[in-house]
Amino acid sequence: MTIIKIEPSYKKSTIEIEFFKNDENTWIHVETGWRWGTFYADVDDEELKSIQDHNEYCRSSGKWEEYEISCLSNFEMNDCWDGCWMDYTVWNRNWTDEQRNAVKEEIENADDWFDWLQERGYDPEDCETYIVGEINIEILDKYPWDD
Repeated sequence: MTIIKIEPSYKKSTIEIEFFKNDENTWIHVETGWRWGTFYADVDDEELKSIQDHNEYCRSSGKWEEYEISCLSNFEMNDCWDGCWMDYTVWNRNWTDEQRNAVKEEIENADDWFDWLQERGYDPEDCETYIVGEINIEILDKYPWDD
């Protein structure tokens, strides 16, 4: 295993998606775009090669593909700062577009989106973190908090 520090190569390239669900099987996805973020993971050789392959693909194709860093072994978010955008997606296959859009609008107009979700019985279920484009990788001897 190899401890690595992970950061985006470009600003505004870190995306966090939080998933919330209520008892009626309605899902709310909260996407936050961050100006910057720093992450750590303890990866095996296959995971490290996967990130390197992703970087090579981005360089050679000129495309900014996303890579889910939260699925890496022992993934830790150190920090994300300066949120640039937030978006909400409402999922319930039994609802019309109008119903989904009405809930989205309520969340967008709430004083605090998290309180709105909690007050209506939505519980956090999962969280995914992505870096879009090339990823800076620094190999470390240990985690910085192990000093």
